[in-house]
Amino acid sequence: MKMVIFTLGSRGDVQPYVALAKAAILKGHRAVICTGKSFQALIEENGVEFEQATSDLMAMLETEEGKMIVTHPLRHPIKTKHYLNTVVNPAFRQTLDDFYRCAKGASVIIYHPKALGTPDIAKALGIPCVSIPPIPITYPIEEFPNLAIHSHKNFGKILNKLTYTLMGKAESASIKEVNDFREKTLGLPKRKSGVYAFEIDGKEIPIIYPVSKALFPEVKSWENKVSLPGFFYLKNEGEALEARVAAFIQAGPAPVVLTFSSMPVKSPARFQAIVTEALRETGDRAIIVIGNSGLSFESKEDQLILQAVPHHLLFPLAKGIIHHGGVGTMAAALKSGRPQLIIPFAVDQPFWAHRLARLGYALEPLTEKQLTKEKLVQRLNEFNYPKVKQQAQAIRQIIAKEQGVDDAITLIEKMVRESQLVNQKG
Repeated sequence: MKMVIFTLGSRGDVQPYVALAKAAILKGHRAVICTGKSFQALIEENGVEFEQATSDLMAMLETEEGKMIVTHPLRHPIKTKHYLNTVVNPAFRQTLDDFYRCAKGASVIIYHPKALGTPDIAKALGIPCVSIPPIPITYPIEEFPNLAIHSHKNFGKILNKLTYTLMGKAESASIKEVNDFREKTLGLPKRKSGVYAFEIDGKEIPIIYPVSKALFPEVKSWENKVSLPGFFYLKNEGEALEARVAAFIQAGPAPVVLTFSSMPVKSPARFQAIVTEALRETGDRAIIVIGNSGLSFESKEDQLILQAVPHHLLFPLAKGIIHHGGVGTMAAALKSGRPQLIIPFAVDQPFWAHRLARLGYALEPLTEKQLTKEKLVQRLNEFNYPKVKQQAQAIRQIIAKEQGVDDAITLIEKMVRESQLVNQKG
């Protein structure tokens, strides 16, 4: 089986697919990932074939214009529109041709919903496609609304389900490029936006959410519609912590780990002051991973500052973990069995923060605006509570039994076989 994977976005939009591809290769399949060049190294160092897509969000974010449209698009509407028309949209149009070239000869296409146009390619080539959104945002359900609408409020069964109509409109801003691609490359007529949101010619597109079903005990609407095999953890055998990190951990009590990955803190000076004062009051040691957060702590005897570190190695050694709530970081925190506090910023982060708190797997969340020294001291002290520690271990034990990537590959293999049988009969 040749599996091609299309994804666009940040590391959180790429790493789960690297884990899937790596596991597929170990099972004797061929796997190729087509995405922005920023992730070529990550993909190839894990033994997965890389094909370049012209669209590269991370490269765009390194430009002033790219930062502008991501952080404050409405403040500069004319500049935003110009950048979209001259850079973003042309890059996406070229990406569609990149995807098409990559898909030729494939047995199945795996795609992130951001990879618009994938169902069109699957239809044109007569091969199955499987939607694997990193977060549970696509399939209409009754139990909670689309997390893009609200992170934790319940509107009732009917309204909850209606909020997912948003997914059908997600490609409206890019339908011009999709239709140009259909006509010029695929030889297909134009279509309306959202036609392939959930099905192709009346046949449902299979959906796999790479998350643990243990986080959604109340959801029945996914049964026989969506698969939740578990998180897609990337296995990196032979990887080890830097000597200075290991030495710091061994030098005293387990430290609190604070990391916000690529999430920029809005008021770095205020945030740093609160964290510094709270840690001083509780006496906790800390490892602070600054990433692209804009924070600028300095290392000292009881505080180690890092640019980046493998979460799966560091988190199990922590007293507790403070993070932004991105799904990848959250999954690593759950697997570590350590207490966690989520300070969410945007997108799916508030959703995970409130859901995990409600289930007892994370402390009550705080936004950056809500953060005070007193509240942070309270949360740091809660890391010591026996019940908090027990809950963290309970979810760790559940997740340890799941085989997310392996079960997902088994599902995909079955889908491919069924598709091949249908084609043979046809």
